[in-house]
Amino acid sequence: METSPLRVPLTRESYSSREDCESEPFARKKNNTIGLRILLICISSFVVQTELAQYVQKKKQYHKPYFILWVAHSIWIIVLPLQFAFRPHLREYIQEFLSIGGELFNTVKPSYHPVHIDFEDADDIPSIINYLRHDPVVSYLLKISAFYASCVCLVGYSWYIAVNLTTTAKLTTIYNTSCFWTYVFSIILLGELVKMVKIGAVCLSIAGVIIMSFFNDDQKISQPDDDIAIFYDSIFTSGDLIAFSGAVLYGLCEVLYKKYVSPPRPSILFSNTITGLIGTFTLLFLWIPIPILHWIGVEEFELPDLFTFSYIILIALAGVVFNASFMLVIAFTSPIFAAIGIMLTIPLVAVVDVLVTGNPLGTSVLAGSICIFLAFLLLSWDKINFQLRN
Repeated sequence: METSPLRVPLTRESYSSREDCESEPFARKKNNTIGLRILLICISSFVVQTELAQYVQKKKQYHKPYFILWVAHSIWIIVLPLQFAFRPHLREYIQEFLSIGGELFNTVKPSYHPVHIDFEDADDIPSIINYLRHDPVVSYLLKISAFYASCVCLVGYSWYIAVNLTTTAKLTTIYNTSCFWTYVFSIILLGELVKMVKIGAVCLSIAGVIIMSFFNDDQKISQPDDDIAIFYDSIFTSGDLIAFSGAVLYGLCEVLYKKYVSPPRPSILFSNTITGLIGTFTLLFLWIPIPILHWIGVEEFELPDLFTFSYIILIALAGVVFNASFMLVIAFTSPIFAAIGIMLTIPLVAVVDVLVTGNPLGTSVLAGSICIFLAFLLLSWDKINFQLRN
């Protein structure tokens, strides 16, 4: 049996009392109001990130998707020091993080049982660090953060490639089908029940993607004439196919996160710390593909000029805001509210795309968007009714 000297688990009674408090009508209304405001920030940051990424690659002709991705995900590391705004004392911060991490580790390895040890018994910071080095929970969290960083990197790379090969409206719509692929992988990996309503929703969302990708007679996507775009276009049919593959992989990543990274007791601090660890691993290790891609001729490395790099930093910051705010929306409301809310990016990005690029909004994009909206409503209608009744 593995134990750790740095664990202060919360009791079920304390957690249940907090849930009872949050179930009060006033608290629910307050949380929904806060969640709605944060959702506006979440949607805005996603639109900004998408449009800036398109501007850098199409207008500035800086077609280095992996380098942009590496910078964007590395900046997630800034979430770590931001946590001290909520937990200014290092001991309290580590204590809460490891307590929740212990609960997560216990779901993965039931033989593990945390031991109650007062943090004040630790003499100094070096003593705490020494404990952490031999703590199985810390080892697990570091490994899972590294694994998830690699998965997110692969998903993000497909997104940055697709930005350069399709419109942002279609890209946003296709990527939003990831919520339906999440359900498919949930059946396989999490044992969720198969329901005809949900299967119908998945099929309807796929139909929406097919309409946008293969019946797009209203607008022609201009492909960049550089060697990188030609290389990718020779492998894939179009940017739509790359985006669709990324959506499927993103759905898988969400299920893997739920299964191996999400603790039983939701925690903003824990989620943001994992985000910071992902950024740390990306910064320290995921630069390695950059020289490899350069050597094989897929993406020749070239530093951007200062003006372009400033846009890349803005893309990265928008990504940090999006990921952090999306988790907050889930914490204050519910995953259903967050998922439905984030679907608003589809028409919003389409409108912004028309205003920024001047490309007309095709009927195929509009029809595909409607299919996906209907599919999501079909998927979540019963749950929405339950929330309204309560």
